Amino acid sequence: MGTVDFSWALTLPREHISTLLAGRLAGAMMMGLGLSPGAAGAMRSNVQAAGGYLVMHSRAPAFRVVLSVSGTRCRVDVTDQAFTHPGQSATTTAQSNGHPQDHRAEQAMLRRQLANSADAVEVHHSQLGGIQVRFQIPLLQIVPEPKVEG
Repeated sequence: MGTVDFSWALTLPREHISTLLAGRLAGAMMMGLGLSPGAAGAMRSNVQAAGGYLVMHSRAPAFRVVLSVSGTRCRVDVTDQAFTHPGQSATTTAQSNGHPQDHRAEQAMLRRQLANSADAVEVHHSQLGGIQVRFQIPLLQIVPEPKVEG
């Protein structure tokens, strides 16, 4: 049997309660893929942490969560509506446009938190003030379906 590639997206208002909902829905999607409750819980907490970062630091009215499953990996993008320059790092942005807020300490803390159960963790701020948090979750912990005899 081959792999199934798909993408799932959700846009919510930039409020704390939305981060909880996004995390729960992302965790439920992982359970639907057959992952263990522990792996689904890690997805839930990572999406909530990334959403919380956007709620704290973004000025956009909403944020978007996109889960893209391809093979044995799930890429997660949490971004606000203002994000347009995916290659721009927060350090470069702060130096290039004199942005008064420097979030390097919070970024480092978020990266460490996400890296406990995710790979390829990135946190970007665009020159226009948009934010993107991206990470990958390995799907190697899939629980096999029980065989039905009949």
